[in-house]
Amino acid sequence: MKNMNIYFATDKNIYDALHHKRITTAILRETLLRKGIIVSPDFSRERLIDEVCKLPHGFNDLETLKEFVQTYDKRESTTNLKLNTSSSQNELKAAAEEVKKKLATGNGETISITAKKDGSLSIDVNYQDIDLSRTALRQIDNRNVKIDMKVTDGNIDIRMPQNQKAKDVVTLFQNELSKIKSEEVEKFEISLEAIPTPVLRSQFFQDLMNGLDGYEIDDVTNVELNRHSSKGDGEDDEEEEIETGFVKKAVLKGEAVNSSAIFAQLHSKGYYIGRIAWSAKPKSTIGNRILVEAFFKNADNCSDFSYQIKGINNQRTNGFNITMRAATDIEKKDISELIESSAENAYNIVTGKKVNEHEKG
Repeated sequence: MKNMNIYFATDKNIYDALHHKRITTAILRETLLRKGIIVSPDFSRERLIDEVCKLPHGFNDLETLKEFVQTYDKRESTTNLKLNTSSSQNELKAAAEEVKKKLATGNGETISITAKKDGSLSIDVNYQDIDLSRTALRQIDNRNVKIDMKVTDGNIDIRMPQNQKAKDVVTLFQNELSKIKSEEVEKFEISLEAIPTPVLRSQFFQDLMNGLDGYEIDDVTNVELNRHSSKGDGEDDEEEEIETGFVKKAVLKGEAVNSSAIFAQLHSKGYYIGRIAWSAKPKSTIGNRILVEAFFKNADNCSDFSYQIKGINNQRTNGFNITMRAATDIEKKDISELIESSAENAYNIVTGKKVNEHEKG
């Protein structure tokens, strides 16, 4: 027993886990082969599961099985926020140490704090997410959140995964920092909840895409449109080319979808962009193409702003590779800074705090 968890799985636990959709026939055959068992290619998936269930399963076997069926997606989306206060690395570290004391309660959580030479600070939290409604081998997911903090002029910039655990840690940190500074530390995060106008909500994403410094839009491949609920919606549906009276969300996939006639018609009927994926290429024509997705996790309220760096297309002589590769840590850091800066500028534009650079002159 460790951290109050019993490492034991019954035959039924294993049987249930093997029926998960991620356990393919190829995985089942590979499992049997690893145990020195060769089976007929005519065996059905159910027959393969029965054969695997007959075998003894050690700790490593169960860990491998849990990896296949876990619900935790390590490629979580990212978000950023600011704490509106001047500070120092020493204050950040002091607040983080207090957070560590509160989190280290013996519930399987481990916390590490790293202070870097550039004045930034990272908090790594390893924890367990428990959901007893799932089958036994899927009830506990081992998860990790990394929260990066950096002191800037009058602010603390925070980059973190867009999930509840990261939010809880940052809230704890914010409270502890307030105690250290003997003043209330305010938080800023991008949200359009107070801006119900569909046109402005969509403009945020247009300005975000156009505002990546040094890049220009190459293609828009995915747009998710949501409809803002208000009285009077649907009154003129019968006269429109597209009937949308009962459609709350529409997803357009393909190439140049933001220029399509369907997009224009939905947009004119009060739908706004809640998620968008696009590729951007360097304006200098030298460099790789980046693939990015930005969205509000709470699409109805346009809150919980998030983004993902989907990948990179390397440049070649006559364009870019079709094959996408994962971004390196350095590329992720650089692209994240561009997205976050552009998102804040776009927010300031739609809230009237800044003039759109494209509209000047």
